[in-house]
Amino acid sequence: MNLVLEEFEHIIHAFPEQVMQISEEDFDVKVDPFRWSKKEILGHLIDSAFVNYSRFIRAQFEENPKIYYDQVEYCKSGSYQYAEKLQLRDLWSSINKQLLFLFKQITNKNLTQRTCNDHSLAFLMNDYVSHLQHHRGQILI
Repeated sequence: MNLVLEEFEHIIHAFPEQVMQISEEDFDVKVDPFRWSKKEILGHLIDSAFVNYSRFIRAQFEENPKIYYDQVEYCKSGSYQYAEKLQLRDLWSSINKQLLFLFKQITNKNLTQRTCNDHSLAFLMNDYVSHLQHHRGQILI
């Protein structure tokens, strides 16, 4: 689990500056009306962070809560395409710093014995960081 936390911490420190180095034009462009722009992908990562924060909080005191979301509707409803890059970057950074803090507070026992959506918190933590790496790659290409 330490490697996952180290990778997450590395992303939190490096990614915000990398986002700011992307030109506004490249960040906003939609190459296909049915695909997200880089800006909307960042918005999706914000949605993911908020939903996962709720998963990790609730799973510590509820029995296997079921917490899902419609990522397309969340992104659409968040109007990320029209938000300022700096605002999105700061929101992403803030929620992910808090999520990292939360990850570090969860005991090893809770990582393996508490669940959400029928998955252990350890699985969900690994999955969250993998998901983040995947979309980070899409943004930085």
